[in-house]
Amino acid sequence: MLGKKLYKTSMVNIFRLGIFAIVVFFLNDFYLDTFTYENFQAGGRFKILDVFNYHYRYPAELITFFCLILIPAIYYSFIRGVKFCEKGFIYNRGLPFFNKAVLYSDIKTYKLLHPNKAISIHSKSGDVFVIADNTAERVIAILDQHHIQGDLAQDDYVRLISNYRKFLLMVIGFTLFVFVLKKIGLFNN
Repeated sequence: MLGKKLYKTSMVNIFRLGIFAIVVFFLNDFYLDTFTYENFQAGGRFKILDVFNYHYRYPAELITFFCLILIPAIYYSFIRGVKFCEKGFIYNRGLPFFNKAVLYSDIKTYKLLHPNKAISIHSKSGDVFVIADNTAERVIAILDQHHIQGDLAQDDYVRLISNYRKFLLMVIGFTLFVFVLKKIGLFNN
């Protein structure tokens, strides 16, 4: 329908790192929670291989962990993405059956949101598709090949949001300000 695949976007690396941290957190919780089970404590051994043997005999929680944590983490980190083809692109809305195919002839314009990572694509029907990728230049090149007009200038509010250092300093400064006010005792009744 849309022709040969030209490019597929991937998740931004900082989000992958966040998903990895969440998986490690839940894996640690899953591992440590195993020590509290009565059936596990009856064996009297508390080594890593004993945890594997326990979940081999009682796989219900392992299957739940696999289905609720690992499968979504792998899908969102490595499989999900926007696939650009010769005649259009397939926008992934989170789950495979929500995907939407958009022809390049239906696109009105695009706008650069972040210098290297994010683009918004505006269709003629009023839909807006935000595409985040590690290298947005490839997406811009594909859109330029199809003669789609784009705006590479950033607005002031977009520059403020996309500047990570300013945003992080602002959040850390506000947190420290509230912490100091709490230590001084201004929030006590």
